[in-house]
Amino acid sequence: MLCRMWHAMESLKMSAIVVIVAKEPVAAQVKTRLCPPLSAAEAARIYTLFIQDMVEEMSGISTVAEEPADNSRSRVELALAYTPLGAEAAFKSILPVPVMLFPQQGADLGQRLAHIFERMCGEGYDQVNIINSDSPDLPRSLISKAVALQEDPLTDLVLGPCCDGGYYLVGLKNPVPELFQDMPWSTDRVLEKTLDRAGTLGLSVSLLDRWYDIDTYQDLQQFLARNERRTDEDSAPGWRTLRYLRALIPPEKRVIP
Repeated sequence: MLCRMWHAMESLKMSAIVVIVAKEPVAAQVKTRLCPPLSAAEAARIYTLFIQDMVEEMSGISTVAEEPADNSRSRVELALAYTPLGAEAAFKSILPVPVMLFPQQGADLGQRLAHIFERMCGEGYDQVNIINSDSPDLPRSLISKAVALQEDPLTDLVLGPCCDGGYYLVGLKNPVPELFQDMPWSTDRVLEKTLDRAGTLGLSVSLLDRWYDIDTYQDLQQFLARNERRTDEDSAPGWRTLRYLRALIPPEKRVIP
């Protein structure tokens, strides 16, 4: 009897997945806005570290929050959706821990995001959270909060706003491809337009705290500034990126926090 009850409880638990979207870190094809002053090789190296830091941080997401006594919290899995097609081996060679890998599909970012939601919901996940690969010090506690917010039946959409007007996370429990159509991607109006579209579609929205992504050399400087006083390089989010940038950019060339 107890065994049957345990299995019944397991079947009622929600299953969540966090999907990191990433490009193959090839020189002159990623983080080109860092060049100059950085070289293409340095920019690609930095982006590789972003991916490694984020995969390692998010791989522990299921252990962040204290589990409730009834063990009803969503189970959380991690995946990485890569581009271009055929880059799976390249990602396997750099990832610090093994994760599920699958290719992105679609002609633009909107189509690729929509396809991820359709694929993951089709595979039986009750909620899907997609995050960027440009926020190396993004704490998994924020992503854990997104999972918790989506456990509320009144929440349809969760967004994690970026300080540049975009978002670092978008979470849904069902595919809504219209949410990603005709968006001004790579502009400071993405979050605003997404919120407008969500209202038009009748979606209830929950917002996470703002966080940062890194696209420009100024963003790198800001990353160094907000982590200036950190001494826990080997444990806190973004430690690989922080160590590399501290060696790459001498103190006299950094902005003052």
